[in-house]
Amino acid sequence: MGRLKKIIDAIAAESKGAQAKLIVARVGLKAGVNLSKIDESTPDDPVLEEKLLKAAHAILGKPITIN
Repeated sequence: MGRLKKIIDAIAAESKGAQAKLIVARVGLKAGVNLSKIDESTPDDPVLEEKLLKAAHAILGKPITIN
């Protein structure tokens, strides 16, 4: 558990402050997911993870990697 939250945190880490929140919101809109409802206890979902990573890559112009 918590992998989705790690992805969101990695996306937000690409920027700071209000811009980070804007980027996360854009990724959520592109992926069709309300990211504000995802926390550490959200079950892992490989399909949703892939959607988020693809949306983040499209918006940021580079892939997001997490450990």
